[in-house]
Amino acid sequence: MQKYQDLNNYGSINKDEHDQCIGIMQHSYSINGISAEIRLHYLKFDGNGKPMMKALANLLYSYIIDYCISSKNRTDTLTTQQAAQLTREARRLFRHPEITDESPDKTGEAGEMLLFFLIESILNAPQVVSKMELKTNHKDEVKGSDGIHAHYDEIDQIIDFYFGESKLYKKASDAMDAALKSINDFHDIDMCEHEFTMTTKHFKYADEEVKKAISSLIIHGQPGPNVRINHACLIGYDFKKFASLSGNGSRELENNFLHEFSQDTPRLIELLQNKFDKFNKKHLRFEVFFIPFPSVVEFRNAFNDALN
Repeated sequence: MQKYQDLNNYGSINKDEHDQCIGIMQHSYSINGISAEIRLHYLKFDGNGKPMMKALANLLYSYIIDYCISSKNRTDTLTTQQAAQLTREARRLFRHPEITDESPDKTGEAGEMLLFFLIESILNAPQVVSKMELKTNHKDEVKGSDGIHAHYDEIDQIIDFYFGESKLYKKASDAMDAALKSINDFHDIDMCEHEFTMTTKHFKYADEEVKKAISSLIIHGQPGPNVRINHACLIGYDFKKFASLSGNGSRELENNFLHEFSQDTPRLIELLQNKFDKFNKKHLRFEVFFIPFPSVVEFRNAFNDALN
């Protein structure tokens, strides 16, 4: 079991940095008929009362080596020159779309990077395949899920695999629809088998013993009795209440935002419940991250500015 437990130590995200930019709203909501953990996150406010969207984008950029380059393909300690070279290599793997008001960035890379950040920092589930470095052309989209992560659950003594699904839309309802459609398609075309095979072939870390231990749990591309399938979904959306917030100072602004967010949460939960009521793969498990943005387009642009 120690080999499985060692997997949990491979995460690269500093939880303290997560807490600098992103807050968590406590709640008691649940979804009926399916195993789905609801996680309500939000952008913190800086000292001038602005949501920390650009700071978050820059923070995500600081982890692009960890996200894009397998640790088995780099040394544990990087020199300044090695870090600069790997950063250039990682940047080249992103598509860097041309952005205008008429043609905003519609790629999913900002959301995928954010979901990686959340899965590692909140679920303590390290990324086990660096899909970005497997691309043969930087303009290609990554096939399958938006990320493959795994965590050893010591209580249930099982390996939880998390397949990522990131959707940033103007409307939360549209993001939910898109996420569940992608997950439905993922299983209908047996993409899960491909993803598990990728884990055995392209395991991110150099530890062969851990790789063998994880691979032994996957039976001909299918999860064995000690593997559990989860989908981690990021639902990012435009929250119109940002525009009308008022308050004296950043703390009051943030408290007023949290009041508006909490008032809107029952609507989100009802929407999600209705979506899951119609979803027929109820054996699956879900982690659902909600994050409201002043504008998902502005967040994408902030991330691309950081890349550029």
